[in-house]
This record gives sequence, structure tokens and C-alpha cells, in this order.
Amino acid sequence: MILEHEIPNGSKLHFGLSARLKRKVENLSAELFYQHGFEEIVSPIFVYQEHQKSFLNRDVIHLSSEQNHQIAMRSDSTIDVIRIITKRLGRTTNQKKWFYVQPVFSYPTIEHNQIGAECIDEGDIQNMLTLGISIFKSLGIMPLLQITNTRIARLCAKEMRLDTIYFDKLHIERLQKIVFIKKLLLVNTPSDLDAIIPSMPQFLKYELEYLLHACSCSYPNLLCSPLLPAPVDYYDDLFFKMFLRNAIFLSGGHYCIDGTRSCGFGIYTDNVVYHLLKDKG
Repeated sequence: MILEHEIPNGSKLHFGLSARLKRKVENLSAELFYQHGFEEIVSPIFVYQEHQKSFLNRDVIHLSSEQNHQIAMRSDSTIDVIRIITKRLGRTTNQKKWFYVQPVFSYPTIEHNQIGAECIDEGDIQNMLTLGISIFKSLGIMPLLQITNTRIARLCAKEMRLDTIYFDKLHIERLQKIVFIKKLLLVNTPSDLDAIIPSMPQFLKYELEYLLHACSCSYPNLLCSPLLPAPVDYYDDLFFKMFLRNAIFLSGGHYCIDGTRSCGFGIYTDNVVYHLLKDKG
């Protein structure tokens, strides 16, 4: 028996102060995006399954169209926005900077409200970092900012002939047996990284310097983490996330989808709203 007040597990409900805070976060973010030359896009909730490549640890919700084509509910906005801009709108617009305010869905009934920004054919991730920081500064929140370069772990796995699962799951016990990897595991700040680069194997030095440069942004709560796993496969070099108390507020980085090099980030709107609610309480 399902009671009248029940909603499906994983569905999101915002009302009163929660809904007001959600709208505040969305409006503030949208205004900052417009100020930095972005335009808004709202992509379809329903997509053809063959177009919705899933790099996430999410189960896609499947349906069938009236012509019996396999349809999915949008499970990743980045993939869909890049596909639509480059494949469908490519001849009608030269706009390269886009943002969206919309949910994604995963099986069985899970909603994730997101605010995202994508810079197509652009690689200046410092601008995206600065924009993300400014959004949270405007909200009065100073989350931890953690930055990595995913190429470092892949190079370590290749050179040491290790299964990448050791890095994807950060099997500390196995990894710390290798002297130079143990040093990387102990890095927490840009100064830590700067101090160990001279002792690192030659095959890693360029990527470590690249990470050190990315960590040069002026932000007090910054963590430099050379071996931090990225949550999705399409982040293929720099990746960053902002979080507090184990709740992720933002994640983003460089990626390549369908041959298009871009950078962007997504804000986990619900986590931000719940944090603001606690502060109000």
C-alpha cells in the first residue's frame, strides 16, 4: 500500500524556504553566467538511447517511443549539450559558452538537480575555476576545492603495469608500496607537490607541473591531489571538485566528447540547498 503523502525514493521535493533557496542559487548562477558571455540551453528530457552514452555509475531509465525506438531519460547533461550544440545547432550558432539549469535522472526514480556550464572548443580551465569559485563566494560558502590531473594516475598504471582499478578505487595499501606513488599520496597542497617534483620519475614531471600550474589559483581552501579519481571517464586531464562535509557541491574539468575538446562544471543544486538550509536552521 502506498500512502498519499509518499513520493518515490530518490525524487526531490523543494517547498517554502527550500524552494526559495533553490531559486536563489539558480538565479544567482544564471546571472553570473550571462555576465561572462554564456547563453542558456534546455536540452530534452528524453533522448535516443544510442545518443545517451553513459560514462556514469548510474542506471539509465529506458523507455520505448511510439515507433519502438529505444529512448532514455537524460542521465548526463554534459554529453547531451555537447552533442546538440555540435551536431544539431552547429550551423546555426557560433556561440561556444553555454549553461543549463535542469535535472538528470537515473534508475529507478532518482533525480539530480544541476546547474552546469560548458565551454566548447576551449581549454582555459582557470576561467571556469574562477567562475565556480565566484558563485559560491556570492552564496557565502567556502567549500574545499580539490584539483587533480587524471593523466598522472593513468601514466603510473601504464609504467608500473598496474590495473587501473587500483587508482580508480585508491587501493592505498597496494599503491603505497611503490616509493614515488607513496609520495604522491601524501601531497595535500601546491607546496607539497612543488617539493617532490624534482624526485619524481621523468615520465610524470610534465603532468605534475601542469597540475601545479592549475593549483595556482588564489583560493584559501585548496587541496592538491595528484591521484584523486574522477567520477566519470570523459574527464581526461584536469579535474576539480568542491565539497563540504562529504557533500559534493561542484565537479568539473577538461573533457573530450565526440572529438570535441571542451571544459566545464556542474553544480549539485540539491546539496547546495541542503547546506544553506542547515545554516538557516
